[in-house]
Amino acid sequence: MEDKRKQKYKLIIFGIIWACVLILVLAVAYFIPGVSNALNSTYVAEYDNVYVSDKVKCYLIKDEQISYSTCSGTAGYLIEDKTHIRKYTTVMNVGSTSFTSDKAGTLSYSADGYETYFIKDNLSDITEDYVKSLDIKCNKLAKEEIMKGDPIFKIVNDKEWYMIFWIDIDSINKYTKGNEVSVIISKNTKLEATVDDILDQGDRYMVVLKIGNYYESLAETRVLDAEVVTVDESGLLIKQKSIVTLNGTPGVYVKQLNGQFEFVRVRILSLADDNAIVSAGSFSEVDGEVTNRIDTINCYDEILTNAKSLDEGGE
Repeated sequence: MEDKRKQKYKLIIFGIIWACVLILVLAVAYFIPGVSNALNSTYVAEYDNVYVSDKVKCYLIKDEQISYSTCSGTAGYLIEDKTHIRKYTTVMNVGSTSFTSDKAGTLSYSADGYETYFIKDNLSDITEDYVKSLDIKCNKLAKEEIMKGDPIFKIVNDKEWYMIFWIDIDSINKYTKGNEVSVIISKNTKLEATVDDILDQGDRYMVVLKIGNYYESLAETRVLDAEVVTVDESGLLIKQKSIVTLNGTPGVYVKQLNGQFEFVRVRILSLADDNAIVSAGSFSEVDGEVTNRIDTINCYDEILTNAKSLDEGGE
């Protein structure tokens, strides 16, 4: 009787073990395809525009030269304010004495007194807290009677000048030395600039923009409010983690009709957050004297979300 009980007990134990094995096999059969599908998850590439900007207070860094009168007398102005003049141009007379420009640039009959402070060679000594404390005003130099030693006019290099502003550490990754940005000063004024330098000043970073555009109010302006646009691109929006480099060229994996994934080259127009804007349809590539047309992804292509999944056995 006891042997029969033992045998029955063994059969129960065996049945439980067999049921567990069966459940495990079914679980593997069910969940492994799910893992594979997760690795091969896709999304559809669509047209979009990425616009990234910062509204900042800019301070103008200029190459300025003030001329001073060597005599007293009645002023005679020969050239209008804000005129671009050549080197050695006669600008004005004080009594019987003529005064000429020592350099080419924009003529200005105004000054703010900070012409020797806001210069390129002094950037490392310029701090945000200090400039915020300044009461910067544009003072007119033109007057009827001139005294010896008076500042009489200023020449500003209008071919190359700079803007500086400060940005938080959380936003500094938008700026890369050498990258091009746009500076919107007003509805009708937009300047193109290059990030010339980025200076770490503790909690904040100073961004230095180099500008070669003519700005009509350059000579009389020191401080202005502006919107600095770091990204303004239209194209196909994809995820950065979809991009992989193959044979030295960036690309993504596009799902084909047979379910397989094919590597397709892309041209990255801009990066923002975790996304990228890339060219659509095709783009040109110069190889020596030959320009090649490269086919790329199109709108509504299915893009592999995580390009590394193929290397991890996701295909």
